[in-house]
Parts: sequence; structure tokens; C-alpha cells
Amino acid sequence: MLRRTPLNPPLARVNESRSLAACVRGRCCVAVVGAALALLGPLPLAASARQVDGGYSRQTAYSSGDADIDRLQDYFAQALEANGKEFEGRTGTVRGFGAGDVYPQIWLRDSATLIPLARYLFPRERLTSWLEEHLAHQTPDGALFDWIASGAPERFRQWAPNVRQVYRSGALQISADKNTTESDQEPSAVAGVYQSFRVTGDEAWLRKPILGTTLLERCDRALLYLLQHRLDPRLGLVTSALTADWGDVSPTYSDQRSIYRDARTPVVASLYANALFHAAALRLAELHDAAGGRIRAAFWRTKAQTIQARLAARLWDEKQGFFRMHALLTPDLAPAYPGDGIFALGGNALAVLSGAASDEQARRIFETAERRCREHGVSTIAAVLLPPFPDGFFKHPAVSGQWQYQNGGQWDWFAGRLILAEYERGHSERATAQLSQIARRAVQAGGLFEWNSRTGEGRGSSRYAGSAGALAEAVFRGLYGVELVGKTLSLRVRLRDKPGDIHLYQPATDTYVAYRYLPAPRRGVLAIRYESNAQPGRLAVALPAGTRVTGATRDGREQPVATEARGNDRFACLDTDWKPHRLEIRIEQVGARGSRLQ
Repeated sequence: MLRRTPLNPPLARVNESRSLAACVRGRCCVAVVGAALALLGPLPLAASARQVDGGYSRQTAYSSGDADIDRLQDYFAQALEANGKEFEGRTGTVRGFGAGDVYPQIWLRDSATLIPLARYLFPRERLTSWLEEHLAHQTPDGALFDWIASGAPERFRQWAPNVRQVYRSGALQISADKNTTESDQEPSAVAGVYQSFRVTGDEAWLRKPILGTTLLERCDRALLYLLQHRLDPRLGLVTSALTADWGDVSPTYSDQRSIYRDARTPVVASLYANALFHAAALRLAELHDAAGGRIRAAFWRTKAQTIQARLAARLWDEKQGFFRMHALLTPDLAPAYPGDGIFALGGNALAVLSGAASDEQARRIFETAERRCREHGVSTIAAVLLPPFPDGFFKHPAVSGQWQYQNGGQWDWFAGRLILAEYERGHSERATAQLSQIARRAVQAGGLFEWNSRTGEGRGSSRYAGSAGALAEAVFRGLYGVELVGKTLSLRVRLRDKPGDIHLYQPATDTYVAYRYLPAPRRGVLAIRYESNAQPGRLAVALPAGTRVTGATRDGREQPVATEARGNDRFACLDTDWKPHRLEIRIEQVGARGSRLQ
């Protein structure tokens, strides 16, 4: 198996698990020396001193005061540099990203995770052209492939036995394959379309014809495929093969047949697949609303509500405090299944993010994740299975052992989403502490690896794009609270009693946002300077623990300010334009009953 020559030798740690990880995902490694840098050109990196611009510029950078969290942004850029892909496809020039620096394909689920990062570094075609190409290869029943790549099928067959040619024009060949153990390809496409649309707000793009069928209609067909071909009529939930949570390896075979579902494969209604479907149905409803399709929007909201109710009824475990990973539908094919007591990080994180979990369920999920990590001696919150499946339950060597790859390894790809969910549900103190732990481990390991061992050693690709995308979203949208939809901006600053700066630039809309947060709780002031060329929106600032708001001034003038609660967090809030302003929020310490402390 050939490996790509590393672009940054200190980050390239070669180990045996690297090749195992690549082959399990059905990914073949082809040497394309230096291609990523040639395609992408220079990226706007933060200066070593973390100098962050305060006005209009094309910089994307931040400074948090936490050296490890600040170091992550360099790894973000390196991951995208190493994974750039460009080739001619059925729809024209395709520009996107691979999953890791050993993978030549453009994967649907991985690429959808990258948009929250790529939107602040690359122009629009990097966000949309790969999606359009994927949708152009949609099969008549609405199904989508896992990955597409330039080249003949023979290049990929060793690790993807069912790969096939999906397009040819002269010397141009496009190959594709689908890991049929999974049911997440179609919702991942909808997630990608939804995120790309929110970047631009371009309703015309939703109506763009892809080989004669609009992009939005292809999204409909994708989710309908799951309802028509992957829905269990008794449970009313989407089915997939029995795998390790979001993984693609069934326990049936010890070779690459394990990524395909057949008559010997155990079948489940999985938390991960249904949480992803729930989120995709809600997003598709929003897309139809934007396009004026109220009837279809109502249809998909009803489907989402149904899935949410059935998840609660079939998979929520009140005693354990989390959603069970699977409802096993073919127990005769998996008589030794031990999964009901396993906490699955990925599926539970998505259940919270999608809104399928209530606030109380979310709180218990967060507490369970943290407690089990301590109990099992895992270095950060990122272990995907707690505990893992027993040794030998999976026959494939990449996942046959505990704490290995998808069977309990640490994956920032999903930890980033759990942390984002904690921020959004009002648990920012816990989220920031966990983000700092992951950042420290990444710095110690020397990069954003595909996964890490139980004790934190890097494994697999050393510049894994999914890790970069998920952690970047946890930083940008979670910690710094930047929510930019089209040209409309809202901020929910969660730095609390820590200072920080951020400047984000979105090339697709030539929009920037910048702020500097300077809290002085002991002096009773939280100050923030902010500006953007976005449309007016809402600014919310998380209050340090044990404080309350007594007033606020903007540019020296008194301003009405509201307060709101979200989980454990309390915010001071006001509406604003985004012209350059300095806001000062006055606070005071309060006692246990809300009285001022003298």
C-alpha cells in the first residue's frame, strides 16, 4: 500500500494502524506527491504571535489565551492543505477535500463535516462543486455513494471490492463505491447542502438542475430512499448493519466484505443513523421553506417528529442516562451482542445536536460521557465507545481489539460535535475544559490524527480533515459563538471570564466578523469591541459564574440589555448593528439567593 509523501514530515507518524484504518473505510491510498498544496495555494494562517485583525481583512484567526486551543488553528489549515482534491467530473471541475492525507477520494460524510471550517478559508466552489458531483451520480432509487474519485475502478478495488465506474468520457473515468453497512450517506448529502446554503443564502442554487433534476429534489429523493428501502416497519426507524456506532464494519467477516451488508449481516435500528436522519429531515424542511415549498417542508418536519418520538420510545435508556446504540433486529445473526450497556459517543452527540434529545436527556448524556471516560481511564472525552466491544466480537483486524480504531478509539471527529452540543445546550464551562484537554492532547501528539489511542497516541492519518472540521466548529460556533447565515450575523460569546479575539472571513460572501472580548469581573465590567459588514443581529455574552447584570453602555451610552438562561449558562443580550462598537456590560457578584455580596 503506497503512502502519500508527507507535506509536513514532523506531523507524519507512520504506524501499523494507519494502513488498517485506511482499508476498513474502503479507502485506497494512492501517492499524489504535493498535489494538495499545488491545488490550494497559500492559506491565511494566524501569525505565530496570534495577532488578530480588528477590522475588514481576509484573515481567519483567533486568540483565546489558551496556548493549546490557539495551536489548533494551525492544524486546521494543515489538514485542509494536505487534503485538497481537484479533478474533472461529470459536472465539470470538482473541487473539494479528501478525508485524510492517505485517502484519495471525496467522501460524503467527511466532506459535510468540513464545511464549518472550509467556509472561512475557501471560495464557494470548494463548498458546492463536490456536492453537485456526488448528486450527479445518484442512482435511480435515490441512493448516493459513499465516495467518488478520479480514476479507474482497479485503483481502488483492493480495499473496495464492489467499486465501479460511474462515468466515463474519453480518458476521464470516475469511480465510486458505497459501504452498504451504513445508512448515513444520504443524510450527509442533505447536511452538506444545508450548510452550503446557509453560507450564501442563494435560493437559486437549490433550484439548480443537476442532470435535469433540481438539487433540492435530489435531496428529497435521497431521504426518501431511506424511508422506502431502509425503514423497519415495526419500529419505524431507519436500519443499518450492526457496526460500532457510526462505523462501517460489521462483525461478520475478517476482510473487506465487512463493509457491505448481505444476508449474513446483523441488522439494527441504530441511534447514529436515526439521529442523522432526524437532523437531515429538519434541515430539508428548512431548505423547502427557503424555496417556498411549504407542503414538502411540513412533510419532512412530520417525519423528523416521528423519528424523534420513536427514538425516545425505543432507544432512550432512562436508568443509564443515554440513548442505546442499537435496537437489534436480527438477534439470531448476533447471538453474542453486548451493546445495550455501551455508551456510544457519536450517536448520542448527534441526538443532542439535532434536537432529538431533550435538555434533561442532554444533561444526562454529557454527565455520562464524562463519568465513563474517568471510569475507563481515557485521556479526553473523545472515546467513541465506553466500554468497547469485547475482543474478537468484530473479526476484522482493524476493530477486533478493544480501544482500537472504531472500537473505542478516541475520535475528535465526534468529540468536537459533543463539545459543540454542550456549548449549545448551555454547558460552556464543561465544554471549554474538554476542548482544552483535546487541544493539549493534539499538541502532544503532533497533529489532528484520524484517531488516538486510549492514552492519547496519534493513529491513522496525521492530518485528518474530519477532526479539523469538527473541532473548528466547536471553536468558531461553540466557544466564540459565531453564527453567520448568509449575510446575517449573531454572536453568543462563551468566553466567560477569559479574554479572547477572533476574526473570521467568509470568501463566498465577502463577509467578516471581528471582536475582542476583555472581561474584568473583579472590576464589574465585561467589555467587547466588535464589528462586521453583516446585517444586524443579536449579541449575547455569557456571564461569569455567580454574577448578574446591572446595566450596559454602548459607545458610552446606556443601552437596554436583557438576560436569558440556557442550561447552566446566563447571558446578557441585545440587538445590534455590526458597525464598530464598544459594549460594556456592568455586572456584580451575587450570593446563593441572588443577593448582592458586600
